Amino acid sequence: MFAPRSLRIRFAPGLLALASTMLASGLIAVLLSASMAQAADVLVDGIVAMVNDKIITRYDLDEQLRPVYEQIRGRTLSPEENRQVEQLRRQSLDRMIDDILIVDDAARYKLKITDAEVDEQANEFREKRQLSEADFNKQLALQHMTRAEFNRNMRRDLIKHRLIGGVVSTKVVVTDTEVEQEYNERKAEFSKDSMVQLALILMPAGMSAVDLKAAIESGKMTFAQAAEKYSQGPGASQGGDIGYIAWKDLAPEWNSALRGLKAGQIAQPVHIKEFEGLLQVVSVKEGEVLPLEAVREQIYNSLHEGKFEKVFKEYMDKLRGKAVLVYRNM
Repeated sequence: MFAPRSLRIRFAPGLLALASTMLASGLIAVLLSASMAQAADVLVDGIVAMVNDKIITRYDLDEQLRPVYEQIRGRTLSPEENRQVEQLRRQSLDRMIDDILIVDDAARYKLKITDAEVDEQANEFREKRQLSEADFNKQLALQHMTRAEFNRNMRRDLIKHRLIGGVVSTKVVVTDTEVEQEYNERKAEFSKDSMVQLALILMPAGMSAVDLKAAIESGKMTFAQAAEKYSQGPGASQGGDIGYIAWKDLAPEWNSALRGLKAGQIAQPVHIKEFEGLLQVVSVKEGEVLPLEAVREQIYNSLHEGKFEKVFKEYMDKLRGKAVLVYRNM
């Protein structure tokens, strides 16, 4: 099966698997991109949003979320899971609106994609997944999509990437000085076999990680005492100690939160599945420091990604500011 999109949303246990099945970047998304119908025959489905002169129907939105609905069909959802599904619907709708705005902006620049380019990308898409032509067509059928619809969505995706590459990527510049500064600030992370010993508090439902962090830092209790009293996670009886973890093995959110902290300091709250969590640096075990050239590309990519996200958000905010957006009943 083709992998559908993923959204940055924390799911309760029953919905956790759905988060990883909804990954939204690149060309995989085209298999789930329902066309934005504008004709009168779709009005019976109900309109959930109007974007300038285009509409998005409830049917369009439900098609985006079909994998989620199939996973939870027949289940009785908790109030929290219902809230998360509604949040997912809104995120999906906003993404569909962004897609329309980008394609409209591409038309303003008169960007064109040839049939040959579409065919080349479609073949690359199929070959990467080691699908024969027959298997590929079967997967399209399972997604209730024709080859013509796939190609149309592929063309739209290529236009979006070309536009973003020209309008956004050209504004993202990472200098050698920035790379060197980042390297000097994060040498511990770029050391071979460098590790960090962490303590973890996995917050119980309804309790604020921010408030508990403030209480610990004010001296009302130690991190270990708080872990023993409140933590729902591993190592609670040992003050939350979860041992040493290699910097390279840390999840990106943890890595960012722990960056620059010294032994004894507590990171800003992180998310672990559907829970909030607090991390404390217990100690740092230095390894062999890698030379800058060994990690230059890694640092460059990290800085570029952060800058790209900022510029892309500014670009989308500008498009939304100029657009006529009307939300209807979802």
